[in-house]
Amino acid sequence: MSDFLLLGIRPVAPGELSPAGVARDLVALAAWQRCLRRWGLLRSFAVGHQGRPGPGACLVVRVSSPAAAWRLAAGWERLAGYDVTVLPLVDAADGRYGR
Repeated sequence: MSDFLLLGIRPVAPGELSPAGVARDLVALAAWQRCLRRWGLLRSFAVGHQGRPGPGACLVVRVSSPAAAWRLAAGWERLAGYDVTVLPLVDAADGRYGR
């Protein structure tokens, strides 16, 4: 198992989001996050704006392969509308990826 950082940035959408759309997205994302926790994949997360044009979030997940991390990223993109980048985490103590 290896750890990956999924970095998600939501592009700025023109206009306002509808309350119904926001609620639907929130319910879908909450269910998705519960699944990640139940399966033991979600290690940590952070959310924030940090001066970027759109809201951003980071997930640290533990999965079996880079392909599995990219599948999670694709699901997150589909549910939340984020542009997601997947980065392997490196163990600073020994320089190995995925620890």
